[in-house]
Amino acid sequence: MSKTFLFRFDGKPENAGFSDKARENGHVVYQGQEMKIGRGWVPDCLEVVMEDDGACSFTLVELEANEVTALVSARKYLPESAGSILAAFREYLGRAIRRGRSSADSRVKDLEGLSAALGQAPPVRVWTAAALRQPAQIIEKLPLIDQAHDLKAAAHTHAEDDGEPLPLEGDVVLSPRDHKNVSRSVLLLDAVVRGWDKSEASLRAWRNLRSQPLRSTIRERRDDYPALVSLLLGQKFGVRLNINDCARELAAIWSPFRPERHSETSVLALIQRFMPVDLGLDPAGSVRIAFEKARRIVNEDAA
Repeated sequence: MSKTFLFRFDGKPENAGFSDKARENGHVVYQGQEMKIGRGWVPDCLEVVMEDDGACSFTLVELEANEVTALVSARKYLPESAGSILAAFREYLGRAIRRGRSSADSRVKDLEGLSAALGQAPPVRVWTAAALRQPAQIIEKLPLIDQAHDLKAAAHTHAEDDGEPLPLEGDVVLSPRDHKNVSRSVLLLDAVVRGWDKSEASLRAWRNLRSQPLRSTIRERRDDYPALVSLLLGQKFGVRLNINDCARELAAIWSPFRPERHSETSVLALIQRFMPVDLGLDPAGSVRIAFEKARRIVNEDAA
């Protein structure tokens, strides 16, 4: 399961709302020390995301009261070296771990886990983000100049690799990426079907919740829903399963909410239609956007 950290460096009381919101969304929040980069600049925050597949991204966050000031503050980091930012963070993380050990901080295990993961992770992607204090939200996110070309190339390659939609029929072998995509699509559709689509969290934070009702249902009745257990529970390292069995189990779970509306065939069609939409969603964006798009597809199917 991916994990998101928010390191707060500034100590300004007016920025507390942003870290409070991150904490509500399930992020590990750490504050109390500075991290300097570039010309001695101290970012307000750094968001670090460790994905299921080991990929890691850093987002420097500048918080301001108005949009223009926030954009200027964040864009000053664009010429910085991603490597130097990673080095500065490693040094900062070492200090945070030493401090945590000396004070018996309960978060030290999370920090140690992040440190170990960074040693094995693929190249780290670094972004800079402009954010508002009220409402606490990111309004612009850009890759550093020394990574912008690589990110565009990766996106182009990814588009070529995904030229054909993933076929959903019978026995399928899902790559780690497809495993994550299909499972998230199923969870979002399920939330809409059962009316559990009122969250204010980010898409990433919502995806990582353990309290989602579909996961709870299959966790309690593993023998009844073996295909969904394989798809939804545990790490998303890729899986081999029968996707028709997943659809059949979902149709049975959804029947009490929408009697006689769902079948194995209709559920497969919903997942197939929603997956490309899901892939285009911003993990850092509001899950409400995902719900709206899923709801549109579910309602079209019901018409």
